[in-house]
Amino acid sequence: MKGVFPDVKKTTIGVAATVLALFLAGCGSGGENAETTSATAVSGRIDRGLRVLTFDPAAKGQEFRIYRGDYVRPEVAGGLPFRLQVPDLGVDMNFPVAEGAKTYFKVPNAGSFPFSLGEATGTIEAVEFLSAGFKDVTTAEGAAFITDHDPLVLDVRTAREFAGGHLEGAVLLPVQELQKRLGELAGDMDRPVLIYCRTGNRSTVASKLLVDAGHKQVANLRRGIVGWQQAGLPVVK
Repeated sequence: MKGVFPDVKKTTIGVAATVLALFLAGCGSGGENAETTSATAVSGRIDRGLRVLTFDPAAKGQEFRIYRGDYVRPEVAGGLPFRLQVPDLGVDMNFPVAEGAKTYFKVPNAGSFPFSLGEATGTIEAVEFLSAGFKDVTTAEGAAFITDHDPLVLDVRTAREFAGGHLEGAVLLPVQELQKRLGELAGDMDRPVLIYCRTGNRSTVASKLLVDAGHKQVANLRRGIVGWQQAGLPVVK
């Protein structure tokens, strides 16, 4: 039968190549498969544990995507003074801020939050951090994770908070310092890690930094040390 269907082989190869190209293109774009960890899907940059968002003071309909638990530090292109209001988050901030005042706000829940900045408007969307090798754990699951996996327990709060009580065996590494000190954890890439803070927000930021650095198994204590103590579990000083 040779020569009866002379273009079948070429056609099959062409179709296969097209399918492969479409597949690779879908992978490159991140698709809609809940891979919210894609660098292109999330706005801003991380600086000392804060997500920095740069607003355009003249644009309407701006859209930002961040992770639930992020601490956001707003800035404006050009460095002009501005007032940011995010009513659903209770945010009403004037920049530059007074000396000693906070320059950031936290976003503890997932959702869509409209904002205004003078004449500028838009939305900040907070999504859950999803990634292979990462999971949120309840207090009970966190306790079991410690028993079953002997993880590196990482406290990413401040030194003062740590001194007031921490999980037994925890290592203090404040989220503000984590980026520049990731090398200290290079020897623990394959060791499970349990990360916690006060209520599970800073630890979400820290978890992403570790996952991006190549750590294979990272668990975030969703309700932090507050939930741990409310469950009657022990802390040490």
